[in-house]
Amino acid sequence: MKKKKVIDIYPPHTLEKTKPSLIVGKKEESVLIKIEPKLKKRMVEEEPERIRSEEDKIIAELSSYESPLAKELPRLAKLSLKTKLLGIIIPIICIGLFYYLGFVVLTKAEIDITAKKLNLSLDNFEVLIDKNVSESNYSQKVIPGNLFVFPESYEQEFQSTGQGKDEVRAKGVITIINNYSTSPQILVATTRFETADGKIFRLDSRVVIPGAGSKDGKLQPSSIDVNVTADKPGPDYNIPACTDSCKFTIPGFKGTDKFEGFYGISSKPMTGGSLGSMPMVTADDLKNAENTILEVINQKISEDVQTKIPSTLAIIDGAKSGVKIEKLTSDVSIGDFRQTFKVTAAGEVSVIAFRNEDLINLVQNQFNAQKPDKYDYCQNPTIEYLKVDPDFKTGSLKLTLSVKQIICFHLNTDEIKSSIAGKNQQELTVVLNSLDGVEQVKAKLFPFWLKSVPKNLNKINIKID
Repeated sequence: MKKKKVIDIYPPHTLEKTKPSLIVGKKEESVLIKIEPKLKKRMVEEEPERIRSEEDKIIAELSSYESPLAKELPRLAKLSLKTKLLGIIIPIICIGLFYYLGFVVLTKAEIDITAKKLNLSLDNFEVLIDKNVSESNYSQKVIPGNLFVFPESYEQEFQSTGQGKDEVRAKGVITIINNYSTSPQILVATTRFETADGKIFRLDSRVVIPGAGSKDGKLQPSSIDVNVTADKPGPDYNIPACTDSCKFTIPGFKGTDKFEGFYGISSKPMTGGSLGSMPMVTADDLKNAENTILEVINQKISEDVQTKIPSTLAIIDGAKSGVKIEKLTSDVSIGDFRQTFKVTAAGEVSVIAFRNEDLINLVQNQFNAQKPDKYDYCQNPTIEYLKVDPDFKTGSLKLTLSVKQIICFHLNTDEIKSSIAGKNQQELTVVLNSLDGVEQVKAKLFPFWLKSVPKNLNKINIKID
């Protein structure tokens, strides 16, 4: 089979000049394909219609499709515009705020001025503080004072710490009988009376036994009651009443007729005798109790001084008396057998107080003669009390003082503010250096970029030392 080779496709206008040819005897044959003009025209006419049909179809499909982002696009566009506006407005606001704060609100000037100072002094200056005057007398150097008296009393119970033997002697009453003579008989104190079993009781005090009476030639016995105390302590001497069958004899009359003529009886028992260990009040107990209660009195009076004297009054050392003890008593004595005992104390303190302002005014009045006109008292004086002499009876207080006072050149802050308001740094320096009575001055402007003093006087702070 022979192969055919397409040589070319010729345009219509070249076909008229070319003749078809056929080459025989060769393996390949060239075939000339002729394209009719009508076919080309039809194809050209049909192609646009097909293309337009396809475009219409695509457009229809696109017009019927709704994108999910369709609803978001307007909002995104809107946000984008707002963001752009904020990007412009915010920097403008920040710049305006910075200017307003940095050049209007936060601006200030601080001026520190050290004024010229002078020292004044008074030596051995005497002042009288008197409760009997109502106002200061500068010429006589007298100021009013106040006398306060604070009485306090206190009672407290304490425990005894000692231990002692409770050796108590029995006591009682003996009736002495004189059945011996019509003459009286004297018995001295401590005269012994003896029981039948040998217990001795002694007469507490001297006694005269009256003489016996006489009737029909017979003696009529006389008698007298006397107090006696057992010769030894202890319960053994707590004996019952002793009648005629239980006589108290007088050993001192033994061997004489008086031994049988004078004797004693008792209508009541002897009581109170005892032996044992009991709490006892010692000397240290009483001393410690007194010190404790005096300390309480001192504390109570100190509280009175602090709370009952007005805070506007001054109290200096030496103007307060010590505690004057009016009473210090106890219901026991050293050696008493007591487990508890009470101590009572009463005392008072006197104080002379005065207004410190009155003293300062008096002192500064004395300085007026030394103080130049353009100077002021820029602080309170320093006062040293050389001598304090109180009289609590009259309510007066004599003081000897050493006083030192600092005075400062008078500077008017309002005038200074007016003179420097709105001045630049160079002008500010000139004005401040020209002020009278200024020893040293420092000026600062805030913020640091500020080049002149604010015109608003409220933004100018002046501190004068």
